[in-house]
Amino acid sequence: MTEQQVAVAEPSPGARQDFLRAVVKLCRERVYEDIQPADVAKLAGHDEQQLRAIWPTKSLMVVEALFGEVAPRLVFPDTGDFEADLRSQLTSIAEAFGDPGVGPHIAALAAEANTDRMLAKVFLDRVFTPNRAAASKRFRAAQEAGQVRRDLDLDAAIDMVFGPIWFRLLLGTGTLTAELGASLADHAVGGLASRPDRTD
Repeated sequence: MTEQQVAVAEPSPGARQDFLRAVVKLCRERVYEDIQPADVAKLAGHDEQQLRAIWPTKSLMVVEALFGEVAPRLVFPDTGDFEADLRSQLTSIAEAFGDPGVGPHIAALAAEANTDRMLAKVFLDRVFTPNRAAASKRFRAAQEAGQVRRDLDLDAAIDMVFGPIWFRLLLGTGTLTAELGASLADHAVGGLASRPDRTD
């Protein structure tokens, strides 16, 4: 019996970005379950084999596309004014996750990550860990500048501040808006800020 080798098309120059743009477009038109690699390839104008040579699963393709799209909106600013920076960060995240073309898909990916180890690792390594590190760095800088209480457990503080957004996103318990982000910032600053009457 003669073995036949199946040639896998190499991704053409620019194909990856074409695929990612197509994914983002389809995310704005369909629910996660209805996004299919074949449709992405057709919209991008490239062969499906090229797509599968880059991403072995749909979930890995979608997570890269979505977080590439929202990454600029998730950067934690550092202007020296922690209260303003926290407000900017929380409103940006709430708006990004409140986008119907983004939030529901992230929630679906998070659910799928519970049973997909590869997706869970990518989600942790490329999404959660870098953003957590950026938040820790900004909170620590604020603490060193005397804008945040020195007695705070920063890990617990970060969980407290960002947790409500993830809670709403993953459980669908409420809307995600810029107004929510601003409100969370106001409440958080009241508990995080250094107090003139404290001697800690």
